Amino acid sequence: MRETTNRKKKIAPIVVAVLVVLYIGPLVLMMAALAGFLGAQEGLAVAPFFLLYAFAGGAVIVGVLAAMAQRLREIDGGEEEDAKKY
Repeated sequence: MRETTNRKKKIAPIVVAVLVVLYIGPLVLMMAALAGFLGAQEGLAVAPFFLLYAFAGGAVIVGVLAAMAQRLREIDGGEEEDAKKY
């Protein structure tokens, strides 16, 4: 019974992480591509701006995946049930 409950609790963090990656991922790729295309042409001053946005988006993706992994460990460890005692 507990294993089934844990599976249900794991669905939400996984779905949210996948949605965030699917939303931010293309934006990061687009910004990196724009920086590359503009860096090859005359827009050299704009390329670092796009790379900064691409880096920030990548950091968001890494942070969301790290938070998801931490949440899944909490669910497996039963820390949620321990907090209900207080």
